[in-house]
Amino acid sequence: MSEQVHWRYAVVGNIVKTPHPDSEGIIRYGTPAFSGGTKVYLCGKIWDFDNKTIEVVGLCRGKKYQVHSVPVIMIENVRCGKAYTPHVTSIMSDFESWWCWWERTKKDKKATENFVAKWHSRFGTAPMQLP
Repeated sequence: MSEQVHWRYAVVGNIVKTPHPDSEGIIRYGTPAFSGGTKVYLCGKIWDFDNKTIEVVGLCRGKKYQVHSVPVIMIENVRCGKAYTPHVTSIMSDFESWWCWWERTKKDKKATENFVAKWHSRFGTAPMQLP
């Protein structure tokens, strides 16, 4: 079993709130796994910006924290943050690719800021910095 991690640097976003048509033309709110507005933690440490989906951890419609693949166009308000929620840090620590998540070093903080800046230069909106 992994050691208890109390927090770690993370890239945080929200699932888009605005209604949108799915592939069948039905108006949907959010994604199949997440409601619109749900806070998600992006698994971006080794993610390629050419991918159309990204793995995220978030509180699913079933009210459990899980990892799901989400289209990047369904994520908004991407910013730097810290993951404090025990369920989230546990998933990040126990995830089969635990090394895909940032830790608690200054290097990791800078890496999350660089990821967010690159995200915003690629997909739009201004980046936010950690205090």
